[in-house]
Amino acid sequence: MTQRVLSSVNLEFGGESPAAALIEAAGFAVEIRRPAPGWRDEETRDKLVGFAALLAGAENLNAATMDRAEDLKIVARNGVGYDKVDLDYCTQRGIVVTNTPGAMADAVADQAFALLLGMSRQLVLGDARVKEGQTYDVPLGEDLCAMTLGLLGCGHIGAEVIRRALGFKMQIIVHDPFIDAARIRNLGAEPVDRDNLLSRADAITLHVPLTDANSAMVDPDFLGQMKKGAYLINTARGGLVDEAALLAALESGHLAGAGLDCQASEPPEGRSLELVRHPLVLALPHSGSKTTAARKRMALVAARDIVALLEGKIPQHVVNKAVLDKLDLAI
Repeated sequence: MTQRVLSSVNLEFGGESPAAALIEAAGFAVEIRRPAPGWRDEETRDKLVGFAALLAGAENLNAATMDRAEDLKIVARNGVGYDKVDLDYCTQRGIVVTNTPGAMADAVADQAFALLLGMSRQLVLGDARVKEGQTYDVPLGEDLCAMTLGLLGCGHIGAEVIRRALGFKMQIIVHDPFIDAARIRNLGAEPVDRDNLLSRADAITLHVPLTDANSAMVDPDFLGQMKKGAYLINTARGGLVDEAALLAALESGHLAGAGLDCQASEPPEGRSLELVRHPLVLALPHSGSKTTAARKRMALVAARDIVALLEGKIPQHVVNKAVLDKLDLAI
């Protein structure tokens, strides 16, 4: 019986579907079921039945939503983050979880700079005033070459941010205790400790995954140590930020602005909605990876890992590596 692959994300771009073609060429069937808005848990639970693989979007994947997915062997996240996947549960079940590191790095790095430029050059305010026929006078901005950019995290996306910052002639400092200092220097940045990063950077951009350890890490202490008049940019996960604390830092004038491609609740509601409506916030709908090139790359990386697993091989980008001890897979 042919093993079936379910995709909850779009796989077609410009009339072509290279990821689906790759899976089908390997002898597996592909079915695409785009979810209703909100990625409801009940829908996730129902749709997984009978599938050996899931090319996953933003579903919650845990014991409650996967208990009927008896045939499921792999969850291939169409993205780098996996905070909505219960890794311990998947490992216990023998389900491999993969992601797509690097596939969206260029797109997200571009988005980080779009947010930085939008804030530092008053693009939104300037656009509104011109369209409304108001005065051309807007607050002074700043040349990026006169600014120090601080990166918290230096994985694939962080490295691309550094490359772009060098093109803007920025000074670049990085805090990432998990990356060798020599690698950071080779990229053209200066490795620093956390306190140094917070006190020196004119703009700080976040490039770390959301974990239990760093949830709400951008808290009153973090924000209070940031340079007065600095900008915060978040293209990673909304849960990294204590949104009440960020609102307070903006209201007090301590920060000059925040560029947020993600919020604690998406779509924003409650405190998140209050935050994105603040005049010093430039907010986007978690669209950093939403380019045609990035989405093609992500889908292909996920599809290759699915094919590898279904053919009895170890996928390239396994997140829950402990699961491999439970499985008899070829290298």
